[in-house]
Amino acid sequence: MDRPPYAPFTEYVLGSDPFGYDLVHLMVEGAKWTIGITITIVILRMLFSIILASFIYSLNNRIYSCIKTIFEPFSVVPQTIIAYFILFSVLWMPLDGFHTPFWLRASFQVFILVALAIPSLTIHISGEMRHVEKEDFIEVSRTLGSSKRYIFFKHIIPHVYEKWIISFGQQFIQTLQLLAHLGFMKLFFGGTHYPDDDTPPRTISYEWSGVIGGDISYLYSLQPWIVLVPIGFFIVTAISVALINQSVKAYFENKTMVRLKKDN
Repeated sequence: MDRPPYAPFTEYVLGSDPFGYDLVHLMVEGAKWTIGITITIVILRMLFSIILASFIYSLNNRIYSCIKTIFEPFSVVPQTIIAYFILFSVLWMPLDGFHTPFWLRASFQVFILVALAIPSLTIHISGEMRHVEKEDFIEVSRTLGSSKRYIFFKHIIPHVYEKWIISFGQQFIQTLQLLAHLGFMKLFFGGTHYPDDDTPPRTISYEWSGVIGGDISYLYSLQPWIVLVPIGFFIVTAISVALINQSVKAYFENKTMVRLKKDN
């Protein structure tokens, strides 16, 4: 009599996990967390970074350089290391069980993953704004009496919003990588179920990186599909977003070339 895990195309199309659960169902269950949470994190990153950047881009050079000096190291220090040390005490299950509900742990993790990217992303976005602000047409508009708010909404945003859209895709992939790194370090989204030393760490939410991290030991076993299936879903998602981002970037470049030809 067959016992789990089931190989692909036997009981289920993509096989089962060690407990006999259909991997397709697990991937659908985890998709809402992997894709949904990643989109939420990126939206919050972009939103707060744009708001902060809109306040600091027009500061004088000395103050802006000070802020840049403080924020720039965040782009050098690996976010995974910082996130791991901050999140471990919250996400790793104590021996007597979690003392906080899932939604609170998940919200705290989202908050940390958003906050870690804001300093470097704010400097990046404000740098683009400052570059546009130095253009001649901005100086002309200012000379004609345009207010700072008018210049921001009528001149700066139309010149940088395309880069924000491209940054959205880049942040999406970066967030996926961050979740994957935490998954390999056994820190899963919403909490790591670890009741005792004899039970391997398991994901609670079935977020894809948690499934990968929890079953990574099967990669070199006789049941590699258990971990290869979630890895495949993860890679396909990342490649799809990268291709979409590349197409959007090509569209914007083509649009700029057409506009320049018309102007000439």
